[in-house]
Amino acid sequence: MAAQKGINSLVSLEEAETYFADRLDAAAWIEADATAHAQALVTATAYFDTMAWRGVITDLEQPLSFPRSGDYYDAKYGTSIILSGIPARISKATFELAYHLLNNDGLLDVTGEVENFELGSIVMENIRSPEKLPHIVRALVDPLRDRVTSGTRMVWRAN
Repeated sequence: MAAQKGINSLVSLEEAETYFADRLDAAAWIEADATAHAQALVTATAYFDTMAWRGVITDLEQPLSFPRSGDYYDAKYGTSIILSGIPARISKATFELAYHLLNNDGLLDVTGEVENFELGSIVMENIRSPEKLPHIVRALVDPLRDRVTSGTRMVWRAN
């Protein structure tokens, strides 16, 4: 499977390679082959396509959730940002989620959870699965998520 930007991936394989060339702690990416890279980018994109986003898609025929038009508030800049193309924070989130998927094989499998495990004298408690969306990805995408249509209640304050 080839990752094709705008078709089945929000980013190109070349953009990902450039990103990971400068990223510390990128062993899972470096050790994976090009096929795994493409699969991780396509899977990360597919995961993002299940989310509700601010704004609207720019073309009813486009296969992905981005590009979009509209705006969102970015706390980093303290102002509203106009959406155009694929925001840099979405590209970065795609790289990071792809890496997280490579580093946590089986993450998207539904296998149930175990709180305690005991085998003879070995006892394991509070066993946790890794988060599907790591903190860095959540921080990048949260400003762009549409909380109203995704079922999360937001509190609005008028000044």
